[in-house]
Amino acid sequence: MTATVPYRPQGTQAFIACAGIVFLCSCSVTGSPDNLPASASQPVAANQRESIGKPSDGFPNILLQTQDGKSVRFYDDLVKDKTVLVNFIYTSCQKSCSPTTANLARLHGLLGDRVGRDLFMLSISLDPTVDRPKTLKEYATRFGQFQGWYFLTGNETEIEDLRRKLGLYDLDPVIDTDKTQHAGIVIVGNDMTNRWSSLPALMDPRQLAQTVLRITRNRG
Repeated sequence: MTATVPYRPQGTQAFIACAGIVFLCSCSVTGSPDNLPASASQPVAANQRESIGKPSDGFPNILLQTQDGKSVRFYDDLVKDKTVLVNFIYTSCQKSCSPTTANLARLHGLLGDRVGRDLFMLSISLDPTVDRPKTLKEYATRFGQFQGWYFLTGNETEIEDLRRKLGLYDLDPVIDTDKTQHAGIVIVGNDMTNRWSSLPALMDPRQLAQTVLRITRNRG
């Protein structure tokens, strides 16, 4: 039986499910800056949503494997007491996943050595029977070498349950079961404060970085 933990963002599921319809992976990259702007006080974008609420019914604490073949628990090892950025990809997806991963690589560069301390990036495979650790490692290295960024695989049924718990599903079941139409959304969450945000994965990486940093430092 898969253990669960009593921590999940409240109120995000319905929003992200709707966002999946609007922000499919047809979004386009709006920039690839080298540095963050001097001010991080820009208003929250209209296409993002934050929630702060009581923990709900918990994340599935499923067993996953990293691209290096290390076994980890989703909550205990990757989320607990950390800020995380979570998205779903699969390695044979060229139309959307490669641009998304490249954009998140730009984000990683902006965040610098913060990633790998109490901030981690988690890219979880939607095709785990194909995307075993070796395949994920080969995919990840096409974009560079990144500390604190895990490409993860595991049991397909458990990953599907996790995806739905995170709210990343389409209200149309036909679209939802079609991996090629999966939502181009990233979720950023701070487990310490239960502050969460969902954003288009191909959003300008400077704006993504601003949200990540804001959520990281808002510790209660």
